[in-house]
Amino acid sequence: MISYENIIKNINILLADDDEDYLLITYSFLKQKGFNVDKVTNGKDALNYLLTGKYQIALLDYFMPELNGQEVTEKIRECNKELIIILQTGFSGQNPPVETLKKLDIQNYYDKTEGIDKLNLQLISAVRVFKQQLEINLARYRKNTIANLMESIAQKIKSNLLTIGAGVEITNLMVQRSSGEISKAEIEKINEYYNINKTSLEKIDKVLTSIIMQSQEANNSILKDNDIIDIINMIISDYMKKRDIKFITKRSLKTDSYFNGIINDIIFIVCEILRNIADESDVLDEISFILTEDEKFWYFDIESNNINKINKIEYNLISNIITSIEGNKILNENNKIRILVNK
Repeated sequence: MISYENIIKNINILLADDDEDYLLITYSFLKQKGFNVDKVTNGKDALNYLLTGKYQIALLDYFMPELNGQEVTEKIRECNKELIIILQTGFSGQNPPVETLKKLDIQNYYDKTEGIDKLNLQLISAVRVFKQQLEINLARYRKNTIANLMESIAQKIKSNLLTIGAGVEITNLMVQRSSGEISKAEIEKINEYYNINKTSLEKIDKVLTSIIMQSQEANNSILKDNDIIDIINMIISDYMKKRDIKFITKRSLKTDSYFNGIINDIIFIVCEILRNIADESDVLDEISFILTEDEKFWYFDIESNNINKINKIEYNLISNIITSIEGNKILNENNKIRILVNK
């Protein structure tokens, strides 16, 4: 799903060091490798930058003014467990004690006297760790979605059983009255029960088919736009009802559209965003999901007044997964999250 080269384009690195020469040389090296880089010269600024949740990798000098690398690490770990931290020192004689390194929750340690090639190797390792984090988080979104789906299906099966029970009673009535005529009202009632069950079972079948295809190694699902609306409704509607939140779905497409490839992953991510917003919403708040398109993209729009309440680190994880899939983008503006899916 995710290529190494495409991941690098979406990785933000914070470089924190009070040695200005080293800062400039390393900054240029990282930019040349294709990373997005910001640089600071003290620990206080480093912590403030990292608290935004924007960064995936931090290169922290151990000895910095105001806050040293250890202090920054300890503070950022209180709210961000997934940031990849590489601790740096300028002289082998100033290396932090081994016991300190063991206690710190860091991914690696770099002695700047070992040269830039050693740093490059550590960055390659960090990118691989980040790729694994993306895959783990996507698996978590799948798990959350499937859990909501199973609960929703169980509720619908329970509801359908009641309908089937009523249908059995009507069938029994028909048998009892087989020698006579069945009224028009009774026939209409039978048709109503039949259509309700038929529609519910068709929707459940769509969702189960999507989940089964997602579990297969070749993720080549093909879904119609109405199927996507039905699937998201089935997965999310009960979650919204429990919180007394109004959930609206709309589509505005030129013609019937068919989606393929990674569409299941997009559905899982959309559902994760909707759950995050719902968790931050109040009773009677409104959340909308709107499906639109142009010549180049399908647009999966999520609208809510509570979008800015989403945890920044969680949102950035979601954003990283979306943008790591070739050709896709995510925008957050004016109470709307827009996912652009490449056609």
